[in-house]
Amino acid sequence: MKLKNIEATLFDLFDTLLLIKKVDEDIGEKCVRNVYTFLSNNGISVSYEVFRKSYSEVRKQIYERPGAELEEPHFCIRLAKTLQNIGFDYDADSPLVRRAAEAYMEELSRYVYLDAEAIPLLQKIRSSGYKTGVISNFSIPEGARKLIDIHGIKDFLDTIVISGEINRRKPSPEIFIRALNNLGVDASKAVFIGDTPDIDIEGAKKVGMKTILIKRRDEKKTEESRPDFIVSSLKEILELL
Repeated sequence: MKLKNIEATLFDLFDTLLLIKKVDEDIGEKCVRNVYTFLSNNGISVSYEVFRKSYSEVRKQIYERPGAELEEPHFCIRLAKTLQNIGFDYDADSPLVRRAAEAYMEELSRYVYLDAEAIPLLQKIRSSGYKTGVISNFSIPEGARKLIDIHGIKDFLDTIVISGEINRRKPSPEIFIRALNNLGVDASKAVFIGDTPDIDIEGAKKVGMKTILIKRRDEKKTEESRPDFIVSSLKEILELL
């Protein structure tokens, strides 16, 4: 069985096109600690425990406050509020805060690598006449775009939509619709490929897209997040187009 009448293939970014190395330590924690190290070296005198507690509280407030469903404020907003809560008056546009966000990305980038099948797949898809794009949940959009560029996939993409740029994250319909509008393609003629059923698959299905789950790990699926197809590698997607 193959997909029919498809004009565009859209991809999730992390754990779909770009993979993250498996290490013993929590990578997110290592990134936050790198932010703290940078700040400590630039005049923010506070213990890591105090900084980490404030960071966690702010992150929870941002994502769990009433009316904040599926919003994705830029990481710098989160970081500025973290500093304000512990007595340092910096806003999201402060050079210090911007540079601290770069410190987060510098650490994360050490663990990100390209799936070896990504470029051959994108080349084949583009040469076959399909439009392509990325829809990613990430609160440092400039960092995600830099990774896309560094790993050589930017030139194979017709649109890139990052949640931190539009303050909406998957599975919000808005982020999918933004990408579809950029491409000028109807949802019924597009397929979305991602690794997370309740974020990638459910969101894409709600706007009427076809869906392919790339199985990177065991995931529970509901009826709303059940994909049209499941693959275990990127190269298998070609067999469905």
